Amino acid sequence: MRTLSVAFLALAVCLPLGACGGSGKAPTGQVAARVGGEEVTVQEVQAELAGFNAPDAKTRKLAEQKALQNIVARKLLAKAATDAGVAKSPDFAVQKQRMEEGLLVQAWQNNLVKAVPQPAPEEVQQFITAHPDFYANHKVFTVDQLRIPPISDPKILEELRPLNSLEEIAKALAAHNIRTVGGRSTIDSLSIEPALMDQIAKMPPGEVFVIPGNNMLVANKIAETQVVPLPNDVAVKHATQYIKAQRAQEAVRRQFAGVVSNPKAKVVYNKAYAPPPAPAAGKPAPAAPAAPAGKTG
Repeated sequence: MRTLSVAFLALAVCLPLGACGGSGKAPTGQVAARVGGEEVTVQEVQAELAGFNAPDAKTRKLAEQKALQNIVARKLLAKAATDAGVAKSPDFAVQKQRMEEGLLVQAWQNNLVKAVPQPAPEEVQQFITAHPDFYANHKVFTVDQLRIPPISDPKILEELRPLNSLEEIAKALAAHNIRTVGGRSTIDSLSIEPALMDQIAKMPPGEVFVIPGNNMLVANKIAETQVVPLPNDVAVKHATQYIKAQRAQEAVRRQFAGVVSNPKAKVVYNKAYAPPPAPAAGKPAPAAPAAPAGKTG
């Protein structure tokens, strides 16, 4: 379940759980609680749980009670903040607008994703057949790794490009006082994009490839490869989810790009903040920074 920064404050506002009382008739039905004159609905409680799946009814009930306490605490604190005049500050107005716009965009994105239909069974089977390294010859790699922090200097990236051993990469980065961490791990082929997996399958033994990690780059050298065929039901489930996710991503990208690049959109910039001019017709845009090392997707 999503952890809220205000959750621990609920303990200070309402200890023990039953200590927060109120006057009037207890709410029933779709009203889970009443804070002052404001109702907290069951729908709000479910939204607070953010898709949490409980293993049993008892765990679910405890989660709902905690979620409700989070909501109650937040409403009490928000009321106190409003009484203190926080809502009238310019900073709050800016943050509120930013949050509302973000929520609108996120809700639209969710709607676009939900509208993408499931791929047809024949499409799924074609995908499975076309990617044997995922399914029929599903691979699990044992790899020696070098974890590299984000690098923005294009000169360093270009320096790393011709290197094709973890030792050389670590040495080159050490010369720039960039610390790396080595180790051994496993990579499931299902976690790799198909285009990159196709490249890895064609690589000579011992060659280094780089994949992005969590706020880092990870250079990998395959030490061992195991072939673990997937059961058909697992393959179908993965392929179905992957195809739908790719189509959803494309649907969102297309819709968002159409709005942002719409020539009819009325946007007038202050000259001090205007974006750089677009490249002249026929003139290529500036090249993106080079990949760090070895073969990448």
